[in-house]
Amino acid sequence: MTVRIVLDTSALLAYARLSGVAVGELIAMVEEDGGAAVVGIPAGCFLEAHAALAAGQAGALKAAAGRDTAADLARLVDLATTVDGVTAVLPLLGADVVAAAEDGHAAVEVRRHGALLATYEGRQARRNLPDEAVLDL
Repeated sequence: MTVRIVLDTSALLAYARLSGVAVGELIAMVEEDGGAAVVGIPAGCFLEAHAALAAGQAGALKAAAGRDTAADLARLVDLATTVDGVTAVLPLLGADVVAAAEDGHAAVEVRRHGALLATYEGRQARRNLPDEAVLDL
């Protein structure tokens, strides 16, 4: 499996909340390659995004933002669990736990696969990754 792009928590949240088309376009580009590569979703990032959306569903964020957070959460889950899609959840391996705690699971996966990190937080990502590995959305 070739991982071409890794989505961090900010990209997953933007996709789920429909707050931009960049993530969807990246996924479509990879899909057009006919299965030669996948878009990686680090398990740690998925868990963070899921928790953020679930917290919004539970209370004040939903009322304040007027959002349908249940639909946002469903989009995130669909992205990660579609069997015939071009996304793949990337597991956090025991040997990588310390590096993930220090640099983030997405950075660990970018290094492992030689992929690009798709993020809305490029400045923060560049603290742990070289500029050429970060794709600002």
